[in-house]
Amino acid sequence: MTDSNNSPLQEKINKLESSVGKLLIYCQKISDENELYKNSNSQLMVERSDLQTKNDKVRGKVEAMVDRLKAMDKAS
Repeated sequence: MTDSNNSPLQEKINKLESSVGKLLIYCQKISDENELYKNSNSQLMVERSDLQTKNDKVRGKVEAMVDRLKAMDKAS
């Protein structure tokens, strides 16, 4: 092949290499963000679980207070 035929081919190869390099960087960025979201999600799930436990405890206390109030109302 002559240089005139090789040059356009080399340009295409260079562009392709550049595109692949950009895609690899983008994939790494997406992967890093995904890992951050997974960690954040795990923390939120733990917090949600804690809040549900607290909510259940408070619900039990409120129900007990309502029952006592009803008993007091019936007693009077």
